[in-house]
Amino acid sequence: ALAAARGLPVENLLAPEAVRRLSWEPPDPVTPGSVAALLAGCGARPWQVELTAGPLAAALIRAAETVVTPAPGAADTTRQERE
Repeated sequence: ALAAARGLPVENLLAPEAVRRLSWEPPDPVTPGSVAALLAGCGARPWQVELTAGPLAAALIRAAETVVTPAPGAADTTRQERE
């Protein structure tokens, strides 16, 4: 939604590698500032960090609060809430 609202291709809004790194190894604690620092460390430009750090931090916080219930018979993949 951010890219479309600004008429940008998604890959120009933020490098896919930065998003992968953030997703697999989020900062602790997750805050807009800690996400901004991680993105800047991945080479994101200041305008990219400004547009994306807040929404990405909010998405990571929501994801951490979500408990995933495995399907019957599936391996237990339940994520615990962050404390």
